[in-house]
Amino acid sequence: MSEEHLTEIQAGQIIQILQELPPDKVAEVYDFVLFLQTRYSQTQPVDTNDAWSDEDMADLALASLHYAGEAEQSEDGGNG
Repeated sequence: MSEEHLTEIQAGQIIQILQELPPDKVAEVYDFVLFLQTRYSQTQPVDTNDAWSDEDMADLALASLHYAGEAEQSEDGGNG
């Protein structure tokens, strides 16, 4: 792969090949990919969990209050 990142075409080709392999070979590929990730990855893995933590809820509340405060200020400034 000549590019720095995986393209959609390359990802599609990999998926197509994986779909043709028997399940035990797919498991081997998966294990190898995890090994490569731990050895060479320079970024944090993406958290795909869609559950909201307490910290997420607190961040949402703060952002909502901040947004509401800005909206209120813009309304007051226009009437004034």
